[in-house]
Amino acid sequence: MSYSNASGAGETPMIEIDLDVRDFSSNWANCDLVSSYVSRMVCHNRLDSMLFANLYSSALNELMETAFHRHGNDGKVVCRFKRRENSDRIEIDMPGSEDIARFYDDAVALTKRPDKDAIYLDRLFSAENPDRSLGLLELSVDYGAECNLTRDQSNNRICLTADLVFEDNAS
Repeated sequence: MSYSNASGAGETPMIEIDLDVRDFSSNWANCDLVSSYVSRMVCHNRLDSMLFANLYSSALNELMETAFHRHGNDGKVVCRFKRRENSDRIEIDMPGSEDIARFYDDAVALTKRPDKDAIYLDRLFSAENPDRSLGLLELSVDYGAECNLTRDQSNNRICLTADLVFEDNAS
């Protein structure tokens, strides 16, 4: 799709998974299943593959759980996993109405704020219902992820990306 972040120079696509949004959102355990499977597939050539797999799985699970709670009703959830040197990109391309896109715009904007650490801790320890943007804040604060959102308004789709670096040197 033209609105998603295209592979740049030196970026290697690793895996792409297409899921029907209704099947994906039918069971919360799907987030963990996808995260565990993908992390085992993409970590085999890292310096410490077990550590990398655990970190990758945890980060991916946060993204998957956010998408599980906030997505459109019809269509595919397409997850793309790419690598450029020691940076990994996760893309979750999904159906999203204007309301859903606004939620993700706001959530991604929080990850770019200079006071994001304080916002994260405040929301993490809040007595109110869990904030659905907490997963993206956690990715940014705890994992150093750079999150972005692109939209295809004509097709009611959004693409959430997270760029992660878990080690200094790639194998």
